[in-house]
Amino acid sequence: MKLYKISTLLFLCLSTPSWALSNDTEQPIYIDSDNQELDIQKNIVTFTGNVILRQGSIDIRADKVVITRPNGQDGQETIDAYGKPATFHQIMDDGKPIDGASLKMRYETAIDFLKMTDEAILIQEGSEIQGKVITYKIDEQRLVAESGKTKRVTTILQPKNLNNNKK
Repeated sequence: MKLYKISTLLFLCLSTPSWALSNDTEQPIYIDSDNQELDIQKNIVTFTGNVILRQGSIDIRADKVVITRPNGQDGQETIDAYGKPATFHQIMDDGKPIDGASLKMRYETAIDFLKMTDEAILIQEGSEIQGKVITYKIDEQRLVAESGKTKRVTTILQPKNLNNNKK
């Protein structure tokens, strides 16, 4: 029951009508990096060195980004980002930012699925979730945080956010 109450508070703290700007995924993807390698036959592009990926309000920064387009199908991209940490920033429809960081991130564009692995942290309005793995199904607004073998999931809820959600 205690876990349910904490999860409910966390959901209230982090949920909004929509996490991302509604049209972010309809925008072109811009990528800057020190190096780029393209494998045309496998439909894989690897960017290394100070990689900055932008799509609408989405901003991902990493040491390495690998974009795979299975069978060359547009809209089916898988974006893997690696860093120490790789970071994620996005503006929501209500204008509030959400930030994340982890050693590895995977975004599957076809199913609107984000997975942050290893030292994952997600921050919104000062409240944060930390865990071994944080997954977010964007279209369903479903977030799951998992612990590792040596650490537990940590959630910090700021009082200001709790008071604002009671209104």
